Amino acid sequence: MSTEILSQDEQRIADLTDQLLAQNPPSSLTAVQFLGAQFDAGLAWVHFPQGHGGLGLSPKFQKIVNEKIARAGGPNSYARNPIGYGMCGPTVVEWGSEEQKKKYLRPLFTGEEIWCQLFSEPGSGSDFAGLSAKGVKDGDEWIVNGQKVWTTLAHLSKWGLLVVRTDTEAVKHAGLTAVVVDMHAPGVEVRPLRQMTGEAEFNEVYFTDTRVPVAETLGSVGDGWRVSLTTLMNERVAIGGAIPQKGSGPI
Repeated sequence: MSTEILSQDEQRIADLTDQLLAQNPPSSLTAVQFLGAQFDAGLAWVHFPQGHGGLGLSPKFQKIVNEKIARAGGPNSYARNPIGYGMCGPTVVEWGSEEQKKKYLRPLFTGEEIWCQLFSEPGSGSDFAGLSAKGVKDGDEWIVNGQKVWTTLAHLSKWGLLVVRTDTEAVKHAGLTAVVVDMHAPGVEVRPLRQMTGEAEFNEVYFTDTRVPVAETLGSVGDGWRVSLTTLMNERVAIGGAIPQKGSGPI
């Protein structure tokens, strides 16, 4: 018999997870239905604010939720939408407007809307601040032109977290802006990068006069460098903390 004594917050998280599983048996629901209930209970990212999939608690408590759901045979958001859950969701919650959080976080968590991140470029190598894809403001829209490469899951994604250069006069890192781009918008072309196995997990993405609403800017104009650091820091956390599951593809 376990003699582990849980803190008040740990007990609360454990009780809420047990309640979620009792009221929403994974075997009787689709993955989207269960994950939607998990989000609404604040157990998607427990450190996110209330109302946005969280409870405002320490992220260390997420392990309790994930392990209980895994033991019950429930779906795992990371397995369904790894870039979205691990990198884009935390970026949206830190830099997005209230409208963006309400629009994006729940379907991202359920896997209804897959995400990718569009940072790497063919000529920039490890010099991310030297990227050349451009965004030119035209009224209430950005007109985006450029190429991104090694983009994971771009061929399955509804949304992309894109960083472009919006100020060519500023020093490299200061002239970048982050936006959310519709991957099905006119002017977006996704080309698979075939590996030796014939699979195409990675993609090249071309933007040709792609129009992105200025309202889809994350943070302010010129915040792209800081937004990207948030994304990349969360990438490390996500890779270290994921609980892989079988049969949890982006369906």
